[in-house]
Amino acid sequence: MRVAIDAYHALFHFGGVARYARELIGAFARAGGEERFVLFYNRFRERGAAWKPDDARFTLRQFHCPRTLVDALWGRLNWPPVEALCGPVDIFHGLHFVLPPARRARLVLTVHDLAYLKHPEYYSDRALNDKGYKGELPRSLARAAGVIASSARTREDVIELLGFPAEGIKVVHLGVEPFFFEAPSEADAEAVLARYGIVRPYLIFLVGSPEPRKNIARTARAARRAARGRDLVILGERGRIARFLEGGSEGAKLLGNVPKEHLPALLSRAAISLYPSLYEGFGLPALESMASSVPVIASDRGALPEVTGGAALQVNPESEDAIAEAIDAILADEALARDLRERGRARARAFTWEKTAAETLSFYKDLL
Repeated sequence: MRVAIDAYHALFHFGGVARYARELIGAFARAGGEERFVLFYNRFRERGAAWKPDDARFTLRQFHCPRTLVDALWGRLNWPPVEALCGPVDIFHGLHFVLPPARRARLVLTVHDLAYLKHPEYYSDRALNDKGYKGELPRSLARAAGVIASSARTREDVIELLGFPAEGIKVVHLGVEPFFFEAPSEADAEAVLARYGIVRPYLIFLVGSPEPRKNIARTARAARRAARGRDLVILGERGRIARFLEGGSEGAKLLGNVPKEHLPALLSRAAISLYPSLYEGFGLPALESMASSVPVIASDRGALPEVTGGAALQVNPESEDAIAEAIDAILADEALARDLRERGRARARAFTWEKTAAETLSFYKDLL
């Protein structure tokens, strides 16, 4: 089986789709097997180096053309077919929104979430998201032989909102990298905390891509109320997060995007990890926090209940009081905190990138 993958997002080091691209492709490489993979990069001004595993079964195909032009050619002229760009392939897997036309290849699209179609008010850039969710996505689904949904919640959204046949959608959860389970030594952890000027005890919030749906201002206010004297360490793009805080940055320490190698130290030494997002199609930061043995407070919306599986304290994300009360409950009750740490870690072990890759390969074979 020869598989082409749209690896564009692997050019980047931050963001959920970038993580998904690199980890899925890396797990394919670790699995071995007889499959051959073509990593397709369409790039124009992007500076990131084209990445691939050090494995002879993987080859690169790079196409240097503005993505808007290629999208227009695919959307309006239904040309060029993927085989003209990648050579003969059995499967082409689009990891985010876009699928090309094909002569013979079976086309697979991963859908991470449909939050924008349900709640456009949760997003800042309406024009960009209209283009993706209302233009590119329906066009790609019309070409797709099958869809991979990152959660059962997303699968139901694809059926309900876009009418894709239920039998053509497979739920494949994301994974957790093993190093999140490997607690750093006290000396190594303290070195990371010192690098960022963090003093324990503190709370942590892995925002990811800052959007209104991340619930940043309300979460910060709740933390300020319930955990006075403790910093709220926030990870994600610093400038945008500062704007979302609406001037209420007291007690918040904005680290920006940090290397993923620093995440286990930052997470494992936190008192609580907060993730009361208004809607998620998966919620990888919550899972990585649980793997790092930190108690998690998560939203009761979207896919977060499915992913955390009862191993996090669930709250109404629209209630500042509910978030504050959950913080207070964990800080006041060590038995509760210990229980959340233990159950969270056990829950996170069920999610591996090897499992993600195996289930994805199985879906390819089913389609063929």
